[in-house]
Amino acid sequence: MTRNRWILVAALVVAGVVAAPLLGLAFLYVVDPMGDEWVCSHGEAPAGSACYPVDATLPTGVTWDPLGNRPMAYNCDKRGWTLIRHGSGDEEDCLNDNLHVPAGWHRVD
Repeated sequence: MTRNRWILVAALVVAGVVAAPLLGLAFLYVVDPMGDEWVCSHGEAPAGSACYPVDATLPTGVTWDPLGNRPMAYNCDKRGWTLIRHGSGDEEDCLNDNLHVPAGWHRVD
């Protein structure tokens, strides 16, 4: 093999080694495997399509749902959910569009 061919092969190997992780990260960014993660706050549990305090009496027709929950705040742009913020702090959460904003919280525009 000539010297130029070795340089070309080495450059292609280096490009492949660099490109593989970048393509993997780009794929994860596009697919967003954590985007559908849901979470209730401490002391809450999922019921229906919202989270309620564990010692609360649920509204009529709503049952505790161990597999239901709400999206993470960073992924609150899903249909039917609104980003809310607590007071003037940094705590953000998702609220089902059918529910009233809790006291001390406000919708984020």
